[in-house]
Amino acid sequence: MIKILQRSFLLLTLVLVFAGCKKKFDDYYAAPSGLGDPIYQTLKAKGNFTHYLNLVDRAGYKDILSTTGWFTVFAPNDAAFAKYFTEKGISGDAAITDTIARGIVKFSLVYNGYRKDQLSIYQIAGIDGGVPNMGYKRKTTYYDGVQQKGDSKHSKIINTNRNNTSTDGKTTTLQYKDGDNNNKYTPYFTDVFLAANGLSAADYNAFYPNSTFSGFNVGPASVVTKDIVASNGIIHEIDRVIPALANFEQYITVNSNYSEFKKLMDSLAIYGANVALSHANFVATGSTDSVYVKSYDGRLGFSINNESYSGAILTAAQSAGYSMIVPTNAALNTYRAKILSKFGNSFFKGAPNSVVIDFVNSLMWPSNLWPSQYTLGTNVQLETTTVPAINVVDRQILSNGTFYGTSKSQEANVFRTVYGVPYLDPKGSMTLQDFLFIANGIKFQITQPSVKNTLFIMNDDVLAANGWKYNEVSIGTGTTAWGFKAATSSSYSYSTPYRDIIFRMFGNGVVPNLDIPSLAGSGIAETINHEFIKYKAGKIQTSGTVDAGVDLNVIKTDATSINGTVYYVDGMLSFTNNNVGYHLQKLATQYPASYSSFYYFLSTAPNTLYNPTTQAIAGVSASVDVNYTILVPTNAAISAAIKAGYLPGTKATGALPTAAPSSAADQDLVRKFILYHIINGNSLPVDQRTRTDNYITLLQSETGASTFLNVYNQPNSMTIIDKQNILTNVINDATSNQLSNRAIIHSIDNFLHY
Repeated sequence: MIKILQRSFLLLTLVLVFAGCKKKFDDYYAAPSGLGDPIYQTLKAKGNFTHYLNLVDRAGYKDILSTTGWFTVFAPNDAAFAKYFTEKGISGDAAITDTIARGIVKFSLVYNGYRKDQLSIYQIAGIDGGVPNMGYKRKTTYYDGVQQKGDSKHSKIINTNRNNTSTDGKTTTLQYKDGDNNNKYTPYFTDVFLAANGLSAADYNAFYPNSTFSGFNVGPASVVTKDIVASNGIIHEIDRVIPALANFEQYITVNSNYSEFKKLMDSLAIYGANVALSHANFVATGSTDSVYVKSYDGRLGFSINNESYSGAILTAAQSAGYSMIVPTNAALNTYRAKILSKFGNSFFKGAPNSVVIDFVNSLMWPSNLWPSQYTLGTNVQLETTTVPAINVVDRQILSNGTFYGTSKSQEANVFRTVYGVPYLDPKGSMTLQDFLFIANGIKFQITQPSVKNTLFIMNDDVLAANGWKYNEVSIGTGTTAWGFKAATSSSYSYSTPYRDIIFRMFGNGVVPNLDIPSLAGSGIAETINHEFIKYKAGKIQTSGTVDAGVDLNVIKTDATSINGTVYYVDGMLSFTNNNVGYHLQKLATQYPASYSSFYYFLSTAPNTLYNPTTQAIAGVSASVDVNYTILVPTNAAISAAIKAGYLPGTKATGALPTAAPSSAADQDLVRKFILYHIINGNSLPVDQRTRTDNYITLLQSETGASTFLNVYNQPNSMTIIDKQNILTNVINDATSNQLSNRAIIHSIDNFLHY
């Protein structure tokens, strides 16, 4: 009996304690006195929110808005509903479905109570008071949750709340934040926000042409009465009903004008089963189906069904949003036919998957693209819009960004520049792999629409016929995707040096900063790897083809790009493996009056300067990416140098020595002379450009100081000024602009005075 009384007393004590705690809790969290009635009662008392409150009742929010909490309510008045009924052709509240009713109510409720002046503040952690005049959106209570409308493999889906990533440029790492409901945001526009961001009423009316900007608008609605204070929030009376806004994905799904673009996005959708969401859905509904997070390829700028602007800064969506410029079906089909003619006019059948990615990314902007600033922003590929404003046929403020529908497609730089020629050609796949290799620097150079370039391309057929193959499966330690099979071999070798060899040949075909629209004449051009390509009457030479004695021919020309011309060639853009001495020896035979005397001194120089076996000059290295210019005085100029005492020989007549110079003094003269005639670090052609600069030679003074030459080049003319300010000219005929191993050789009409 005593134990029973003790238990009864304990139970009574606990009841009293909990009752006291509840009273303290209610007292602590109760609304401050003097604030008036809660939101629901305040709206009811005003008498002109009958329809809105009917929807609140049906949506199950009466109790919430009648008690505690802290909300901002954008409440449409009865006149707004009358207008809504007329627009929708319905008779009254009963004709509004429960789903739409919940959407209207939940989208009208913003977390936390804000007066008009507070709504313009962008709230961000670390900044007291936030950033004034930069806010134009707030998170609502509306979110889509689990949807019963996935595809045949994913019957239940939920939209992602984070953008995906792709670390290797191919696979996607699915991102999803548990506990984040992916709430939609409602947009509003205040006079201070427009002014602070350089906008005007015209920007507002571009999206809402049937509304008038009043200084405080919520979507298409004007605020009739602002800052109505209730005990659990702030009410702003508005004159239009605003259903929950669609996001990018939802908008292109219901709008048939963008069905072709929707197909592209469907091909990039990513699904991932989520255990926690599946369990929560089972508890709520009893369904055992898996719930899949639906997202999009991590190579895209963002996921079009993600309502969260930035996962890193949770409030970022208050002041910023994404933008998209999406072509209508007709515009997309026209553009597709233009860029995919070589792939059967299909994004899917033969084109690389990256083509779809690049196309979609060209339509994505990482920030707001306001109408008056339409041409100023850049997309996720750092490109400005190519679509004139006159081609914008549809403007929408959506829940996660700004949408422009256009009758002309954005033209991505990767398609409209010379880069796009091999990119959009099935037979250019190996060239494309080289261009994608970041270290080569080619893609960045040739995708700038304002920078002219010329490409010489070896297509896949030419590469395969010459023993080359690309196979990513072969990548490993000490191996590369680039394989080579010699004519005498039955298998490919994928050793790393082959990648360097083929990359050097690809580089021989990229002429930066110069468009050569015709090869009918003759000329020389420096390539991106600081070697040279020559052309004459449609024939093409590189240092390797010169050695082989075979010129290349153009088999096709493409002049459709915005920034240059592309030529397909019928052979390899090869390079020489021979040292400079080899080419000087050949030139001495081919042009004896220009090269034979210089080559005599070179070939008879001591081994410390010249190796007759390898034909290498000391200080001239062909194994590294360093370039040289060899300036060779004619025989007459060599004779003048002998007379002047700069070279050994018969000083009185200028005749060459009868035997190889043997004294230390004579050998030193030869060494100084030859090294001073070699520019170190630059290959300088006589071309169409104008340049003037000082260049280091291979000769160093007795104290180890560098020696210099001043070179002045203007179209078809080059002058060299030596240490004694004596002018020497490059002889601009067939004897000059000779190609060697990372070097160019010229004949000059005087010797250089060191």
